[in-house]
Amino acid sequence: MRKVEVAIICLFSLFFVAMPVKLPQRPQLMAPPRPLCASQFSLVNYACAVLPLTPFSPPPPRNRNHSRSRSRSRSNSRRRSGKHRRRHGHRETEMQSYCCQWLKQVDTECVCDVLVHLPTFLSRPKHQYTVVVDDTCTVNYSCGGRIEP
Repeated sequence: MRKVEVAIICLFSLFFVAMPVKLPQRPQLMAPPRPLCASQFSLVNYACAVLPLTPFSPPPPRNRNHSRSRSRSRSNSRRRSGKHRRRHGHRETEMQSYCCQWLKQVDTECVCDVLVHLPTFLSRPKHQYTVVVDDTCTVNYSCGGRIEP
């Protein structure tokens, strides 16, 4: 009889181990998909790396001590160069349009995530970063700041 009781206890214990009672599980919340920022930055870097870096030039200083003869000769040369500029007009190169195309594809969230590492004194409640490739391509990224207003 003792052997039968041990066998029955073993069978019941195997049954409970093999068929556990499932506890209710909380549904796992899936995080929203994040953009693949590293690949986006790599594509933009590849597309824009061949463009020359042209920093903004400061405005010319105002010097009121010039003689009139100098100002006349400069105004004549300005008129000539102005006509020259009007005739040729600026056209976007293929490299600039390629760079601009990829800049427009970069997700704003990626740009804001990178720029959040700027020093705190550069952070504002809301700010906008602008990338200028040439006269025909300006790309804006709007970010919310780290500091609450």
